[in-house]
Amino acid sequence: MVTLLAGSMLMAGTAQAQEEAVQPEPTPEEILNAAPADHWLPIPVNDLMIFTLPDDTDGNPRQTVIQLIPAKLSGAHVRNVRKFASQRWWDGTKIYRVSKNFVTQFGGNPDNKKLPNNLETVPESDYYNSALGAKRDTDQAALNAAVSYSNEYQGTEIRPLMKMIYESYGMKVGFAAGWPVGTKGGKAFPLTCRGALSPAHYDPPDAGSGAEISIITGEAARSLDTTFGMVGRVIDGLEHVTNLPLGTAAGGFYADKSEHIRVTSIRLASELPVAKQPRYEYLASYSPSLLQYIEAHGGYGNICTVPVPIRRMKPL
Repeated sequence: MVTLLAGSMLMAGTAQAQEEAVQPEPTPEEILNAAPADHWLPIPVNDLMIFTLPDDTDGNPRQTVIQLIPAKLSGAHVRNVRKFASQRWWDGTKIYRVSKNFVTQFGGNPDNKKLPNNLETVPESDYYNSALGAKRDTDQAALNAAVSYSNEYQGTEIRPLMKMIYESYGMKVGFAAGWPVGTKGGKAFPLTCRGALSPAHYDPPDAGSGAEISIITGEAARSLDTTFGMVGRVIDGLEHVTNLPLGTAAGGFYADKSEHIRVTSIRLASELPVAKQPRYEYLASYSPSLLQYIEAHGGYGNICTVPVPIRRMKPL
């Protein structure tokens, strides 16, 4: 009897140990829910734009929220974009190009609207951004320190970013204030991930004013890194600018002006009444939860494959 009881206890203990050993890995959602509250940082409302299209055929509103690169981390293109939005210059312009898994393009062409006064001339050097590069280095150092502490004292096994992804563009990558940033040849630049806003440019050295913008809708546009500028990204409602009729002419342009889609308005969110201003938070670049979140997705692809987590908050 004693032997049988001891055997039963041994089997129960083994089963319990096996059950503990095969605990499922946390899901991305569970990781975000467990992230420290102070690792979620607010996106200033001054950095947000509201892009509105006419309601869809079922009467549902179509509104996209855009985050601009903060003023202290950006250059002339972003300053021009803020002027366009504050003067409501884009209201009534058109979407005239929708290329599948590449770009949705809108703005000055083909309307040839008169540009606002006092726009800055944007040099091609503005495609690079030393301020973002410096911020990336600072955030990366803070992240490395936090990961080392967590692994040593809290028993975690968090891997560095480049152990989880591949980056086939021959650059050093990381995050700066929530933005994916690359460095190549000693120069830093924001990356044109899906959802990024890239101003059209013309014959060098004319980098364009920012009047015409492409919203990146596919990862193939990573080839545009440093070839075009980048001023911001869609953080909510990307589906409204991707689920549009595709252009049938070369490059995804609409073959006829009758196909153009009118932009109802693009304006700064700070112009809205406070109660209607959208509020968002992003997971800090120095948070180990960011690397855990990326790995929970499988850790495959380049830095653009898993976007930095952004969540919408209740209005004030």
